[in-house]
Amino acid sequence: MEPNVAEGSSSRDQELKNPPNGYTYPTEIHLVAPPVQFRRFGNAAALGLITFGICTFQESMMQAGMSVGYGHGYGSMTGQSIAVAGIAQLLAGLWQLANGDTFEGAAFTSFGASWIAKGLGHVPGTGVLAYQQGESAETVRKQQGIIALAWSIWVLILLAGNVKSHVANIVMFGTLNLQLDFSCAGAWLDHERLTKAGGWFGFFCGLSAMYNAAAILLNEENFWFNIPVGNWYTPKALKHDEEDRLYDV
Repeated sequence: MEPNVAEGSSSRDQELKNPPNGYTYPTEIHLVAPPVQFRRFGNAAALGLITFGICTFQESMMQAGMSVGYGHGYGSMTGQSIAVAGIAQLLAGLWQLANGDTFEGAAFTSFGASWIAKGLGHVPGTGVLAYQQGESAETVRKQQGIIALAWSIWVLILLAGNVKSHVANIVMFGTLNLQLDFSCAGAWLDHERLTKAGGWFGFFCGLSAMYNAAAILLNEENFWFNIPVGNWYTPKALKHDEEDRLYDV
C-alpha cells in the first residue's frame, strides 16, 4: 500500500502553521560570516627612511665635494644605490602599501625604483655608460637636468602632502626639493657651485631622513625619551575635542 503523499504534505503544512506547545518556527535565518583575519606587517617606514637617508647622505657628500674631489665617478655608490637605497627601499614601499599607507608606499617605492635605475646606469654592460660616452658632455648634462626637474616636481607634491605632518618631515622633503632644484640648475648651466650647493642640501636631507627614522625606532619603551619631531599642526577635530574637555571641567 503506497503512502498518501498529498495527505502527508497537508499534515506537515498544518503542523507548520500551528506548531505544538506554542513553539514558533524561525522565519529568518541569519548567517554570521567568520571574522576576516588580516596578516599584520610591521611599520616599514623606518626601513625606508634609513636606507634613503644613508645613501642620500653618502651621495651628497660626493656631490658637494666633501672628502672626495668634485666630479669623480660614482664608484662604490653603485652597490649602495641598487641594494640599500634601491631594493630595500622598494620593499619598504611595498610593505607600506600592504599596510594601507598609500603616501609612504608611493614615496618609498618610487624612490627605490629611482635609486635602482641610477645604480644600474653605472654598471658596465648595461649600455648606459657606452651611450653616455657617445654623447657630448652638454647633452648628458641636459639629460641629467631633465631627470632632476621631473623628480623635483614629484618631491614638491610630497612636500605639499606633508605640510600638516611635522617639522622633521617638512625639513626632509624641503631640503630634498632644494637639492634637486640646484642639481637641475647646475646641470643645465654647467655651474659647479650650484651643483655643490645641491649636494649640501642633500647632505642635510640625508641627516633629516635618519633623524626621522630614529624618531620612529626610539621611544620611551626602549629609550630614555621620545625623539621630538615638531608636531605643530592640530586637526580641527582634535581641537574641538580639547575644547569640549575644557568646558566639561
